[in-house]
Amino acid sequence: MSKAKTSSSRRWLSRQHSDIYILRAKNEGYRSRSAYKLLELQEKDKLLRPGMAVIDLGAAPGGWSQVVAEIIGQTGYLIALDILTMEPLSNVDILEGDFREPAILKLLMDRLENKLGKDKDNKLIDLVISDMAPNLSGMSVIDQPRSILLAELALELSTSVLKKRGSFIG
Repeated sequence: MSKAKTSSSRRWLSRQHSDIYILRAKNEGYRSRSAYKLLELQEKDKLLRPGMAVIDLGAAPGGWSQVVAEIIGQTGYLIALDILTMEPLSNVDILEGDFREPAILKLLMDRLENKLGKDKDNKLIDLVISDMAPNLSGMSVIDQPRSILLAELALELSTSVLKKRGSFIG
């Protein structure tokens, strides 16, 4: 291993051990520090309510899904989608795959229809949340367009599944 990688790894580990939100997430049982970003949005904007239907894009490891599942409760429906494997969560329907692939998109739409019923326009969802990020290369000229593309794709999916007064967070 190169010296640069070793020092970079040490800095990353140091941040992991000293980051207050990582420590807090571990102590409070959240899978990631990002749970607090969503909790802050919820406190400010009251986006989530019991009984809502929600899609979580880029869900792994599941911090946002945990927060959503707690708030929407048993009467709500949450489908968490990611290309990475995600450990099961209570009250969360997990779909592993890339929603840009037609087969995965069809699977997503089938699950929505099976759980929420059929709507002539497939507008069944109250909220789409996305915390997706590309695998970073470290080069902004590559990483920034990839991030923008993911945001655009998430917005495009949102317009096809959101109810009339639905919301998108990305």
